[in-house]
Amino acid sequence: MITDPLNRAAFVLGVGAAATSVFAFIDPIQYRLVRLHGPGLATLLALAVLAIAGALLNRRGLVAVAGAGFLAAAGLQLVQLGGATNWLRGDGSTFSLFLGVGVGLLVLGLVRAPATGRHTPDPIRRD
Repeated sequence: MITDPLNRAAFVLGVGAAATSVFAFIDPIQYRLVRLHGPGLATLLALAVLAIAGALLNRRGLVAVAGAGFLAAAGLQLVQLGGATNWLRGDGSTFSLFLGVGVGLLVLGLVRAPATGRHTPDPIRRD
């Protein structure tokens, strides 16, 4: 069980990112919220597994690397948006997904963990 709130958040972001891969297999056009095919889908799943592993192993560096990987993929997708080459075979929705998950994971991987055992007074309650 994951007890650290930052690792728990990274785990949920990783699982959520992996869960979006379901959209790659849904056929009707009205349910295609994110365009994921081939290399983009593989990138998503690989980085999501890396984020989940980092959260489970309490390795914040792995979470940060997964976040940086998502941001790099988002940058690649943005650069190739209107061009003839599209290595990730995505579109603006793919860019948005990678950007959002990447920023979240990078912040969770780089933020300092709160000190344990320190009493933080509640501003409403008078101790």
